[in-house]
Amino acid sequence: MKKSKRKLIKFSNYSFCITLPKSAIDAMAWKKGDTVNATFDEKAKKIVVTKSKIVSKPSKKKGSSPQDLKEVPELRW
Repeated sequence: MKKSKRKLIKFSNYSFCITLPKSAIDAMAWKKGDTVNATFDEKAKKIVVTKSKIVSKPSKKKGSSPQDLKEVPELRW
C-alpha cells in the first residue's frame, strides 16, 4: 500500500476535502461522478474510502409518486 501526504482543503464553513492521486483512482478504475462511501473509524483514527456497490438503474416512470420522494435535510447556511 502506497502512502502519500495530502493537505486538507477548506471547502466551506462546514466541510473540508482532500485530493486523491490520479494513479490510485486509475488503479481502482474509478471515474468522475462515481459514488464513494467514507467510513470514519474514530477509535483507530482512520477514514476509509470505498466505491459504492449500489448501482442505480434509471426509472422507466415518467412521473414520481409521493413514495419516491425523499425528505431534503435542512441546509445550514
